[in-house]
Amino acid sequence: MKKRGIFSLVVLLALSTLLAATQTTTDIGTAYELVISDVALSQAETNNSSSVSTITRAQIEAYNVQTTAELVNKAIGTNFNSYGALGAAQTVVIRGASSSKSLIFLDGVLLTSAHEGTVDLSIIPVSTIERIEVIKSGTGNLGRTNAIGGMINIITKRGEATTKPFSVTVENGSFLPEAYGSSDDRNWLSFVDSQKIDVTYANTLKGTNLAANVGGLVAQNAYTYDNGTSVKALRENAQVYSVNGGINASRAIGENIEVSSNTLANYQHLGTPGMYPTYLSPDDYMNNILISTNNTVSFSHIGETLTDVKTEFNYRYGQTFFHDDDATDSTHNKNKGNVMVEGTWKLGDAYNIVTGTDFAFDYVDSTNVGKEFRFNPAIYAHANLYLLEGVLSLHPSANLAYLSDREALSPNASLGAIYNLGQDTVLKANISYAENPPNFSDLYWQLDSYGYSGNSNLKTEKGVQGEFGFSTKLSPLSYEGTVFGRNIYNAIIYDYTANTPNNIAHSVYLGTEQAVTLELNEMVALSASYLYNKSYDLSGTNSFSDDIEVSSVRKHTAKASASFAYTIFDAVLSGEYLGKTSSTSSKQIVVLNLSVNAQVTDDLKVYVAVDNLLNASYELVGGYPMPGAKIRLGGNLKF
Repeated sequence: MKKRGIFSLVVLLALSTLLAATQTTTDIGTAYELVISDVALSQAETNNSSSVSTITRAQIEAYNVQTTAELVNKAIGTNFNSYGALGAAQTVVIRGASSSKSLIFLDGVLLTSAHEGTVDLSIIPVSTIERIEVIKSGTGNLGRTNAIGGMINIITKRGEATTKPFSVTVENGSFLPEAYGSSDDRNWLSFVDSQKIDVTYANTLKGTNLAANVGGLVAQNAYTYDNGTSVKALRENAQVYSVNGGINASRAIGENIEVSSNTLANYQHLGTPGMYPTYLSPDDYMNNILISTNNTVSFSHIGETLTDVKTEFNYRYGQTFFHDDDATDSTHNKNKGNVMVEGTWKLGDAYNIVTGTDFAFDYVDSTNVGKEFRFNPAIYAHANLYLLEGVLSLHPSANLAYLSDREALSPNASLGAIYNLGQDTVLKANISYAENPPNFSDLYWQLDSYGYSGNSNLKTEKGVQGEFGFSTKLSPLSYEGTVFGRNIYNAIIYDYTANTPNNIAHSVYLGTEQAVTLELNEMVALSASYLYNKSYDLSGTNSFSDDIEVSSVRKHTAKASASFAYTIFDAVLSGEYLGKTSSTSSKQIVVLNLSVNAQVTDDLKVYVAVDNLLNASYELVGGYPMPGAKIRLGGNLKF
């Protein structure tokens, strides 16, 4: 495996060099925009010391990825867990912290619920996304809170005036029909394994900015995989059928009022293939329903001191139904809502503060959890203080919430600073404290047929993290380096001996992120990043000298990409190396992806994307093999 990983990295370097060497004509100047790189949040619509990676719409269109989790994975410091192919549940890990320790927002509204404490990003269609901000420490541009493991804010598209408001995107995905089984069978339907369509309308109608979309997906996910025997197996009962739709509308009323509403709906029917090689579940399936509505009214230019007021009214309903042919069916109904009022105060040319209150609730009616309710009122404030004529800025924040079911207060706070050394060169630092209460499933899950049960004695997770970073841009080179540390108390993990979640006493993470981008010319750009993340499991009597690592954390992660454009073509070759974890079954992983776009006319774009170019055999979740090489052909027409 080691030789294979080294060989794959050599291939990536060679291909990147070849792409750069074969271009001799200057055409467009957007290649640099197609490279994922870490940026200060001051460049992401706020002046904040948080460490943030911003994934733009231009990058989304260039990569042509299938899922939102794959997009987030382009950022340094992130990777994702996936239970297999297209449509399978996908959650994101930031700097080694499990997905339950991160918060997911949609247009600034929290999606993470108290039911399971995680968000399956497969429910959010890529076609609806304008950009993504991955906040790895501090409050980011959200300002209201921070999290032990970081936050992700997904910003959706808004309508704007255009003469061609309609857009249709279609795609077919193919696996090569490889031999499987003792008879060397081949599944020729692999050539038409998945189909996807998205129809979007975006325009301004009589002063209302409107963006509406509807889409669907069908996939059998019938790919071959290595099941540990001498012959390959065909993935069975992994199919997905889904349909989604959404409307995002906003309108200015006069000069000082703006109203907006964003509604999203998604339905999924998923086969559940189970874990190999123990068993397959040919008759099991799962249905997921999501309905989410976010509504905002903003008042601006109110006065000299209280300048802006924003109110939000949000509600989310989700249902998961699971049919288990060998046990009992289960249904989980999840309700989440909140009302928020926020004000911005200008206290001088160099000072401003934002204060707010948020009244949130979670209500679950679940076969396994029962009926549980959590009322979660909170107050918060964050400020920006500019000193030394703006050379130095400080960014404190604080949040205090009350959890009704635990009858406890839950605080979090952060303090950040930015020091400008010169144009495009800054030092930044922040430190934060956050708490993560156990979710309903961890607390109250009733003993099921597999022996799993909740633990009502779980304690709240608590974490302290800090980082120090330096970034500069000396055209054509951009560089950002960060050192970070994270200290987590009472971390909740699954105890396989007791078959229930438990708190471990202590875990510590120390690491660094290094990212560099190079714009060779107007056509070619290169990007590379590296994450070193050393973890210590200090549970029980473990100490630093024992050097026991957290089993799920990869110590080394590297990512690279090369993008180029010539006449009507642009392409991105991207790759990542995921090092082993301390788990004995863990393997290092190398994955390459290629995307090539052709702008045939002003209104028609076609593309070919090859996922897992080297046809690597790997897993991101044990027992759920990821697909091999997949070729996707698609196109987008505007009219």
